[in-house]
Amino acid sequence: MKASAKQAGVKKLVTLLKKRYGKSLPKNDRPVLETIVYAACLENTTSAVADENYARLSDVFHDLNEIRVSSISELASAFTGADDAERRALKIRSSLQYIFEKNFQFEFEAIKKKTHDLANKHLGRMKELSAFVKSYTLQAAVGSHILPIDDRMCAAAIWLGLLDLSTKPAKGIDLLKPAVRKPDAPLFCHLLRCLATDEKLTYALDPDSVADAEEDFDLTTAPDRLAKLFIESATRKPTKKKPASKKPAAKKITHKKPAAKKTVKRAASKAVSKKKPAKKKVAVKKVVKKTLKKKVAVKKKATKKKTGRGKK
Repeated sequence: MKASAKQAGVKKLVTLLKKRYGKSLPKNDRPVLETIVYAACLENTTSAVADENYARLSDVFHDLNEIRVSSISELASAFTGADDAERRALKIRSSLQYIFEKNFQFEFEAIKKKTHDLANKHLGRMKELSAFVKSYTLQAAVGSHILPIDDRMCAAAIWLGLLDLSTKPAKGIDLLKPAVRKPDAPLFCHLLRCLATDEKLTYALDPDSVADAEEDFDLTTAPDRLAKLFIESATRKPTKKKPASKKPAAKKITHKKPAAKKTVKRAASKAVSKKKPAKKKVAVKKVVKKTLKKKVAVKKKATKKKTGRGKK
């Protein structure tokens, strides 16, 4: 599909998304380093959850240096309501360590004056950063024309027919660029995130559901399919998650029972093995006593006979 046709399709989608999620953009006037930290909080989650986790990091840790020297587990405890907390913590800490070891201070604002290619090259040296965090920093802090998408946003873009089924987020970032004009890119990404993280629509738009879907995702039919999805989700009953709290207790009980049986069996076998030899010894002693008594009786009879003959 031509770029002009994609742009026309995107406009129709944006109109529908604005009606559901509004057209106001979240504030984003953070310095570059803080933008990197926020992007790690934002990946694959909602803006509300990202704001809470970012605020919690700022409250728990005094400054960026304290975040840099903290352990992964300490940083991960600040992330609630978001998956892969340790991975997020590693992204943040490694990026801060890289900047500090290079400049001996937390100064990275100079990247704003560089071209897109040079800024992208500098961010690419931070190996732990994902493609989403890098592209989000380039869009929000540097002002580059780029569309940062994560796994969930990529799945939503595939469902809308903007990307092929096999497209990965790192590749989708470049493929979406011709479909959205630079002034519209921030709003489009925000609306796409709202769609991808909408709890009422996850049954159809999460990565697993999109990968297993049998229908063809075409951009020309996307506006009608999206409108139908909104209506369908309003009457759909939410699926209840089964509690899994009883499983660990069951495992503990099953582990204890065999151990108790084994100890009883071993103790019983030891008791039997000790008692059996004692019974055998007693039996042997009785036999010996009986044989001795018989021999004594025989000798007495023999002596009586001899004495009887002598008297006659």
